[in-house]
Amino acid sequence: MVEDFGFVQDVNAELNSGVITSIVVPGNNKILNLFSGDNAIVIPWSKIKCISDDLILVEI
Repeated sequence: MVEDFGFVQDVNAELNSGVITSIVVPGNNKILNLFSGDNAIVIPWSKIKCISDDLILVEI
């Protein structure tokens, strides 16, 4: 299944270590919408499989 969630809006990281913990993309997908009042989709870093110039592959 291929789905376009849009552009990355934000990146969450642990401040002490600088390790990225998740990325945030806009969306209305109820399956992936973990928590957020503005319908943003928070994708844990552990679910990201590949990053290129044009896309990010995510395991769902």
